[in-house]
Amino acid sequence: MSQLQASVREVAVLQQATQMILSSLDGDTVLHHVLLVVRNYFGGSRCAVYLTDGNTNELRARAQMGYDRDLSETPLPIGKESIAGWAAFTRAPLYIPDVSKETRHRIEHEGVASVLALPLMVRERVIGVLEIASGNTDPFSTDSIGLLSVFSGQAAIALENARLYSNDLRRMRQIEIINLIARTAAAANDTQQFYTMLADLVSDTFEGTTVAIVLSPQEGHLSIAASAGGTDVEIQRFHASRQRGLLAEAFRKRVLLIDNDVAQSARPSCFSNSGSELCAPLVSLGEVLGAIVLGHTQTSFFTADNRSIAQAAADVCSTAARNVQLSEELRRLTNLDPLTGVYNQRYFHNAVGQEIQRSRRNKKEFGIVMLDLRSFRAINSKLGLEAGDEILRQVAASLRRVVRNNDVIARYMADRFALFLPELTGDGLQVVVTKLQQSVRCIQAGPAELSAHWATVRYPQDGSTEMELVKVLTTRLEAAKQQSTGASGTA
Repeated sequence: MSQLQASVREVAVLQQATQMILSSLDGDTVLHHVLLVVRNYFGGSRCAVYLTDGNTNELRARAQMGYDRDLSETPLPIGKESIAGWAAFTRAPLYIPDVSKETRHRIEHEGVASVLALPLMVRERVIGVLEIASGNTDPFSTDSIGLLSVFSGQAAIALENARLYSNDLRRMRQIEIINLIARTAAAANDTQQFYTMLADLVSDTFEGTTVAIVLSPQEGHLSIAASAGGTDVEIQRFHASRQRGLLAEAFRKRVLLIDNDVAQSARPSCFSNSGSELCAPLVSLGEVLGAIVLGHTQTSFFTADNRSIAQAAADVCSTAARNVQLSEELRRLTNLDPLTGVYNQRYFHNAVGQEIQRSRRNKKEFGIVMLDLRSFRAINSKLGLEAGDEILRQVAASLRRVVRNNDVIARYMADRFALFLPELTGDGLQVVVTKLQQSVRCIQAGPAELSAHWATVRYPQDGSTEMELVKVLTTRLEAAKQQSTGASGTA
C-alpha cells in the first residue's frame, strides 16, 4: 500500500512538473521553470541546463542555479572530458554517486559530492543535457533517477517547442520586415528618401543599435546614404573598415558577417562605441551596392535570430534599392529635357499645379517667367543645328546660375523656356527677370548677342488655376513678339 501511495505521489509530481514546463513557449521561461522544478520537486540545490551548439559540437550552459561562477563562459565539448559531455555523447543518463571516486571525467565544481547528467532528447536527437549536482553522496534513488529521466524527456519536448515557436516568430518578423521594406520602397520618391526610411526601419527592428546604410558604387567612392540610432557616424571609420575591416571582408565574401567582440578583434570598428557589429552586404544582380551596418555597445549582442532577420532585410533591400534607383532614373528621363538637362513642359505643368495648391493653403504668391529666343530659326540656318543646340544648352546653364535651388527651369518647346519661381512677390519677380535678361544677353549667337522676348505672370493676381496662368502668360509673350516685330519691321 505504501509503495502504491509513493507511485501516486511520483505521478502527481511528474504531472505538475510537466504542466509547469509545458505552460510556456518562451525558451527562457521554460529554462527557468526547469530549474524551479528541480529545486522545488526534486530537492536539487545545484542545476544547469546545457544546450547543444550545432556549429561547434559543444554544450553551452543556458540556465543555472546554485553555482558561484558563470558556467556559460566555459563550453563543454561533447565527449568524455565532462559528465554532461559524456551523457550527450552516449545519449544515456550518467550518475556519479561519489565524485571523489570518479577518475574518468573532469569535475571542477567545489562542494560537489555527486552529479546526475540526463540527456535532453527529441526524436533520437540530443538537444542538451540537464545536470544536477549535490553536496551529498548518493542522494538519488533509482526511482528518483527514473522520474528525473521522464521529466528530462518532457523538458526536452518543451524546449524544442519553444525553439520551433521562436523560429515561427522569426519567420513572421522576417515576413513583416520584408513587407515593410517593400512598402517603404513603394512610398519613396527617390533613393535618398528610401535609404532614410530604411535606416529608421532597421533601427526600430534592432532596438538599441546604431544603423548606417553604406553605399559603394562601382567607382569605389564609399558614402553613407543614411543613419539612425543616435550615435554620430564618422565616414573615416567606414573608409578604414572598407580597407581592412569587417566591411572589406563582407564585400569580398558577399556574405553577412558579425564581429562579436570589436575590442578584441584586430579590425577597425565602424562605430566609435561598438561592442559588437553586424555587416550585411547589399548584393543585386551580382553587384555589391553597399551594406547595412549595425553596431551595439554590448559584446555578443547579435543572436542567430538577429542574423537571419538582418539577412532577410538585406536581401529584399538590395532588390528594393535597385527598383527605387530604376524608378528614379525613369522619372528623371520622363521629366527632363535630354538636350539641355532642365525640366520639360510636362514637369513644368505638374509643378505649377502642385504649387497652386500649396500657395492657396499658405496664402503665398509665386511668379512664372517665359522667354522666347529671338530669330532662333535664322540662327539655326546660319550657324547650323549643332551650334543652335549648343546655344540652347548655354541658355539653360545661364538661367540656372541666376535662379534659386527650389526654382524650376523648363524647356517649354523648341526655343522657348519657362521658369517657375515659388514664393516671389511682384518686386522680387521683376528683379529676377532683369538678371535673367542680362544672363541671356551675355551669350553670343555668332557675331551678335542673343536676345529674347519675355513675359511674366503672378499668382494669384493673374489667374487662380494653372490653365488661366499659362493662357495669360502665352498671350503676353505673343503680344511681346508682335510688338517687337512691329517695332523692327521684321518677322
